[in-house]
Amino acid sequence: MKRRFVWLAAVALALGAAVVLYRGPGRAFVRGNLGDVAATMLVYALLGLVWRARPWVRAVITFAIACAIEIGQTIWHATSWVGEMTAGSTFDAWDFVAYAAGIVVALAWERSAPR
Repeated sequence: MKRRFVWLAAVALALGAAVVLYRGPGRAFVRGNLGDVAATMLVYALLGLVWRARPWVRAVITFAIACAIEIGQTIWHATSWVGEMTAGSTFDAWDFVAYAAGIVVALAWERSAPR
């Protein structure tokens, strides 16, 4: 049962690595949006590994964590690469859309995974 969350986390990490390594056209869009999608997928997967709750509860908690970090960026700005990769660097309202998309992907993944 937890295997689906391990695979979701692996996919999220692979997507995140691909986003960081991407150097092609639209890099800012890819980095700024797909990275946030991957991040929320990873948080959802990690919550699924450690907490047996209904999917909608994990989705709400994941979105709350992402929103708290994003709102925190209005007063705190990462000054290192590690800080930028873990908590972001600047506030962007469009990130909320990316977070929601990541959660939708994670919910779809969990629903489609064999039990």
